[in-house]
Parts: sequence; C-alpha cells; structure tokens
Amino acid sequence: MYKRVSLRFINVAAKLYSNVFIHSVHHKLIISQFKYFTKTHALVTQGYCTINPSLQVAQEYDKLYKQELSELLKDPRYKAAYEKYKLEIEFLRYDTNKVPSIITDYDWLQLLKSTARSQRRSYLEFRWKVEIRDKNREKKKELKQLKNDSSKEEDDSIYGLSKCTMFFRIRDSTINNFYNSRLISAMLHEPAIVFDCGYEAFMAPYELQNCAKQLLLSFSANRIHDDPFNLYFCNTNMDGPIMQRLHRVIPQIHNPDFPLNITTKSYLDIFDKKKLVYLTPHSNTIMTEYDPSLVYIIGAIVDKVNPKAISLQKAKQEGIRMMKFPLSEMLNWGTGSAKNLPLNQVLSILLDLRATNNWKEALKHVPVRKLKERRETTLLKKLEHREQKIKTLLSNVKK
Repeated sequence: MYKRVSLRFINVAAKLYSNVFIHSVHHKLIISQFKYFTKTHALVTQGYCTINPSLQVAQEYDKLYKQELSELLKDPRYKAAYEKYKLEIEFLRYDTNKVPSIITDYDWLQLLKSTARSQRRSYLEFRWKVEIRDKNREKKKELKQLKNDSSKEEDDSIYGLSKCTMFFRIRDSTINNFYNSRLISAMLHEPAIVFDCGYEAFMAPYELQNCAKQLLLSFSANRIHDDPFNLYFCNTNMDGPIMQRLHRVIPQIHNPDFPLNITTKSYLDIFDKKKLVYLTPHSNTIMTEYDPSLVYIIGAIVDKVNPKAISLQKAKQEGIRMMKFPLSEMLNWGTGSAKNLPLNQVLSILLDLRATNNWKEALKHVPVRKLKERRETTLLKKLEHREQKIKTLLSNVKK
C-alpha cells in the first residue's frame, strides 16, 4: 500500500511539474494555470474500488445516455423521427441484416443527431461489424480456455513444477506500475508530442469512436515503448464523445495521478509557437529527421467519409510550420491508396524514428496493404477468383 501511495504522489508531482512550472514562450518563463478536471456526471474511480471500475463507469454513462434520450424524445420532432427510424431499422434488418441485435440509448442519440439516411445506415453497419467482431472474440476466447483447461494438470500452476518454482509471480499491478513509472520519467525529461483533439465537429459518430480507439492505441504504444514521449491531449472537450469513450475504457483517466496530460487549452498557450510543427499529409515540406527540440502536433481526426485538408487549413490560420512523412520517397506506394495513417501508427513511427534515426526502420509501421506490391497481389487474386467463378458458371450452363 505504501508503494502505491508513494507512486501516486510522485506521479502527481511529475504532472504538476510538467504542466505548471516551466514553459519557455518567446524566451520568457511563465507559470501556466493548470487545473485538474473532475467530471460531475461520471464517476472518477480510485485504485481501491471493490468492484470493477470499468463496469462502474459504464453504468454511470448508461444512466446519463438514458436520461439524455428521454429528454430528447420530449421534443415532438425527435419523437416523430424516433418512430420513423424504428421502421427504417426494421426494413434494413429484413433487407440486409446488417443491423446490431441491440440498439443502445447511445446509438439512438447518434441516430437522432444524424442528418442523412446514408449516415444512419453506415453507423448501423459499423455497430453490426463491432458486434460480430466481439462475438468472434468471445468464441475464440472460450475455445482457448477449453484448450488450456484440457492441457493443464490439476496440481500444476502456470509456472509448472506443482507450484515448486524459484520465480516470483509478476502481477498485473506490478507491470502497470513499471510502465507508469517510465511515463512519469517521460513527463519530466522527454520531448512532448501533442494530439490536437479539436476536430470532433468534423467527424461522424463512428469516426469519433474510431478516433477514440486510435488515441487509446497511441497511449498504449507510447506506454510500452522503451523511450516514451510526454503526451499531451490539447483542445480537448472533456464532455465530448471521444473523452467519454476513453473514460469507459480507462476509468482512471481523470485521476490526478494518471500519467497523461489532458487539457482544454490550445498548444499555443502551452508551448513556444516557434517550436511547433504540425504533421499533416497535405503539407509540401518533407520531414527529413526527428528534432527533439521541436514539438510535433498530430491532428486527432478520422476522416474516412469526406477527407479534407482541415489540419492544413488550421495550421495555416495559426501560423504553424507543417511537415509530412517521406512516404512516397521511402516507400513504393500503391496507386489509389490515401497517404493518411492511423494516429497510433503515426506515433509509433515517431517513437522508432527517435530511437533509431532510421526512416526504413520507422516506416515498418505503415500497413503493407497500402504498398504497391501487396495491392497488385491482392488485385491479381481477385481477378483469378473472378475468372474461376466465370468458368464455373459457364461449365454449369453447358451442362
């Protein structure tokens, strides 16, 4: 217990030092007013909870969404739209069957806020795919558990030798404390990387969920790396859908001792503008090397439906330098494949580039499916499969 309390104290002190005391702006030292955010409508959990914190937070959000939906349905317009969309969903269930079996209150809030039928259809198909994926994962988990139970001896522990082993068991809490201690050190000594979370208004509901997932993967990739960055989430809407999704997965994310800097402030209020570099695929300036004296900004946006150069326009308005990765110069990029990468892959490239100073090593995080060789192989396989189907149909017709 004393170890846990001391680690929390060190984490809070490191977070205060990283956010409060010293920021160099135009060669002057300023003291920025840092305030911890405490949610009023959702539970902020502690490490001593007797029940599952994730379940506790999820229940609080479910109550919030239920109350919000009931208030929304008091409006006759939304009530009429609700009845209309119910019939629309039943038709989609009959026509395509690509509709989730359970539509939650959160889903209804997103559907009622949509403006086009194509948006509702895309969202329902997205939720259906998530449901299918979760079911497949559960099946694989059950099969793996059955396989482990059949192969495991009754008197044998996971370490073997019937619990007679010289090795100590490394618990999950110990591993978490180890990773968090490295993040504490990074908050004090390592360069900063900023995620600009001010793009919620430009994303569809399923894109917001995808963005939250990519931010979670980015935090995880940084956490397990040997030399992590000091991450900042700037321009954050604390009550927005992205933070709500992150809070459901990480119940301790709003705790003062959580090793992540989340603020509603702009990066212009925290860092020297001359040191800021916005990473955007629409820039004409190619990034040649990693400079630890600069603060790189990654736009936290997922724009699969209508990809636009929003981050480029924002960086121009704010007068910030822009750069892009040398993807076309270093890789044989496939035709028709967009040169935009998920947030976690961008951060992984920066992590490895900083560690190795080797673009070839860092760009291994780029998905192979985007490269020319893999795309040509996939296209040939599709053509062969189509030719085989045509031959089969022609042979059946002749018979």
